[in-house]
Amino acid sequence: MKNLWLCGLFLFASLLASGQNLIGIKKAGAEEYVRKVMKGFNLDNSSKNESFNYFKFINTSGTKTLIVFFSDENISTHTRLMCDYSEFDFILEEFNNKYKKTSKASWEYTFEDIKYLITLEEKEWYFVVNTKKK
Repeated sequence: MKNLWLCGLFLFASLLASGQNLIGIKKAGAEEYVRKVMKGFNLDNSSKNESFNYFKFINTSGTKTLIVFFSDENISTHTRLMCDYSEFDFILEEFNNKYKKTSKASWEYTFEDIKYLITLEEKEWYFVVNTKKK
């Protein structure tokens, strides 16, 4: 029984490490979901733009900011991850290993029969990763 539990825990941890898709989740459960799936990210309410329906999360080291955008029905539609360049090589390697590269700065993948597009945009002081349905 203990071995079965350990196998289940290992499988669950592997799923979390793979970066479960945040698109399609309900706003009501998004904060808890991000805290469980993306360890070290916390909701940041320090600034709010009422023109958009979103949650903003920042990792504990301050090198990543995740914004999850929601529809009028409070279902997440796309994400934007803004990162310090100290994260660049790690993110690039992760995307190249996990997803199908479609250009120098874009990847695609399928999750639960839905295709998604990831784009990476380099800015002067940071880079942005956008994920949306294709």
